[in-house]
Amino acid sequence: MKIAVCFKAVPDFDQVVEADWDDFSLAADWGYVKRAFSCFDESALETALRLRPMWEEMDEKTECTAVTAAPLPSPLCKILFAAGFDRVVDISRALPKEAVEFQPRRIAAILGNQLGPAACDLILTGSQAGYADTGMVPLLLAEFLGIPALTGVEELTPCAGGIEVRRVTGGGRERLRVRLPLLAALGNSPVSALRAVTLSARMSASKREAERPPVPNDSGFKPGGVAGGQNPGEAPRFHRERRRKNCRFLPAGADLAQSVAEIRTEYLRGWEQ
Repeated sequence: MKIAVCFKAVPDFDQVVEADWDDFSLAADWGYVKRAFSCFDESALETALRLRPMWEEMDEKTECTAVTAAPLPSPLCKILFAAGFDRVVDISRALPKEAVEFQPRRIAAILGNQLGPAACDLILTGSQAGYADTGMVPLLLAEFLGIPALTGVEELTPCAGGIEVRRVTGGGRERLRVRLPLLAALGNSPVSALRAVTLSARMSASKREAERPPVPNDSGFKPGGVAGGQNPGEAPRFHRERRRKNCRFLPAGADLAQSVAEIRTEYLRGWEQ
């Protein structure tokens, strides 16, 4: 059994200073911002590790691989090895930032060519990650590989002939038994965080590095095709309106009712309509 988890390390936006938010562009230097696993991707990573012993109890040898098309800091790579992943593959080399963040069709094609249609029995992803949070990559990847996809997944359990999926839909929760191969995009799962790793596990993984193969050819990335529709050389244009911070202090000793009436008239005109 081969499990692949597609994930992304994203910036901690709480650490971005106000000046860089005002200059929200590809040229902005966010090198000081700590990166972490996306919350949904973290659920997918932990789910893969929990599935392995279940399949091994069924005498099914299982290999877990983590694959990313976004830059992966070395400390996060070590955490994945320490947590129990057999392989970590980083295919972000030579990919421009605009492709990683804003060209989901291209990323799906590159991931698809790396994973291959028959290389994995189960592919796990988070429901969304990154700046735009479009959630398009999982579905485009499944379409590219020609395998079924399920979104809103909460839990996965191996069963005879496939895997049992519990997920949330627009009509409520449902339980399905699905044959493999399958792509499952995890949403609000009870498995909400990657397991904590011990110091000894970190030390054992200290010399392990992610595999960095050449970037796969993104064949299928054609305008109007399954993985197409975007110009790989076209960078997005950013615009962010600066927010005004209005504050009015009431003078000491002023009549409170009169001051409130003035504020409502001056600042909140039309809000109650």
